[in-house]
Amino acid sequence: MSLEDLSFEQRDELALLAKQLADNPQTRKQFLRMTKQVKPELSIPELEIEDYTEKKISSAEERVMKLESQLRERDAKEELQRRRAKLGRTEEEIAEIEKIMLEKGVTDHNTAAEYFDWMKQAATPTSNSAMGYNPSAISKFDLSKYWKNPQMGARDEAAKALGELRKNTRPIGI
Repeated sequence: MSLEDLSFEQRDELALLAKQLADNPQTRKQFLRMTKQVKPELSIPELEIEDYTEKKISSAEERVMKLESQLRERDAKEELQRRRAKLGRTEEEIAEIEKIMLEKGVTDHNTAAEYFDWMKQAATPTSNSAMGYNPSAISKFDLSKYWKNPQMGARDEAAKALGELRKNTRPIGI
């Protein structure tokens, strides 16, 4: 459709509409962008400056966000190294402690180290003599007393056990 087919009034009406769209602050930017779509070779400095500025600002924001992320990561690594050094443990022990932290959901290195120490302590078996338990006690047990008089045999054994407990200065269970 060309403008030659339109009357002067219709052309004036279209020109007035275009002027109103271009002058209205709410529609100006959209009007200029549509004009650029129809005529891409047309230079519109207002849009070019705005696009250039937005592009530069967004790239600057991306760089700032990237730097902030790197700083946070560096700070987190330094904090982790500080916590590890504070423990005063070997690398293998620190690895085990951090494994416990992940498995048990512990967030503090010191608490995990205490748990690690407790687990190591609980895992070491105690000697038979330290516990006061003799697995071959049944072999030393004399059943002949029980065959003759079960009640007296039980009383004698209980008295013997009580005597051993009283003479032992170490508390029971330790």
